[in-house]
Order: sequence, then structure tokens, then C-alpha cells
Amino acid sequence: MPLNLRFRFSPAKDGLVKVLGPLETEIMQILWQDDRSTVKKVHRRLSQQREIAYTTVMTTMSRLSEKGVLSRHREGLAYVYTPAISEDDFVQMVVRQVLDGLLDDYSDTAIDYMVDYFVRNNPNELKRIQNVILARTGGT
Repeated sequence: MPLNLRFRFSPAKDGLVKVLGPLETEIMQILWQDDRSTVKKVHRRLSQQREIAYTTVMTTMSRLSEKGVLSRHREGLAYVYTPAISEDDFVQMVVRQVLDGLLDDYSDTAIDYMVDYFVRNNPNELKRIQNVILARTGGT
């Protein structure tokens, strides 16, 4: 199933919560770790940390399946969920979508900001970026 991922980007939040809700992120972390699970098992894990309704977990996992982030198939009476995309591939996809949107609409501002960001926060990355550019353009 192709990914039908539409998300709100919340840059002030941490990690994947920037694009997934907090519960979606927790569920995906469990599935990426365990590789397959049922709603019952995920609910049990989440319930160890806080009070949460089984139906909330079920609905959230169903929505993640509809978005194409989880796959599911029936085994007996229960659905078994597996990640439809690896965590690394998911992160790459989100980064591409965010940067494509910014560069399509605000190319000059986005590029200027990225360079300024690296100058302030990680100047060594500028050399790596320069090397990547040279490698991809044949050194010209």
C-alpha cells in the first residue's frame, strides 16, 4: 500500500512528534522495535506507562494503517500489524517532503538559512556539504 501520509509539521516538538502525534510516535517506536504486534500487545506496553483506553490504541493503529505507515493482516480474530516502512525510510521521506515544500516555495530563504544555521551550529558540516556538492557535480 502506498503511503498516504499527510501530516502537520510542528517544528517546535521533538523527534518524530514533529510529524506524528505523540501516541502515533510511541506506537511506531514499539512496532519498529518489535517488527510485528497486535493492538492488545501494544496496549499492554503503553498501559505500563500511563492509563490509555484499548479503543484509543486500536483507532490510532488503524489510522496508521490507513496512512500506509503500518500494514495489517488478520490472524484469527486479531489484526497483526507490521511497519510498512522502516524508521530510516520514514525519516528520509519526511525530510524530503518538508524540504521539497520549503525549497519549492522559498528556495533562496531556505538555502540562506541552512548555510547560516551550519555556520552557527556546526561549521564542520559546511565542508561536508561542499564535498557532497563537488562529488555530485563532478568537481566543477
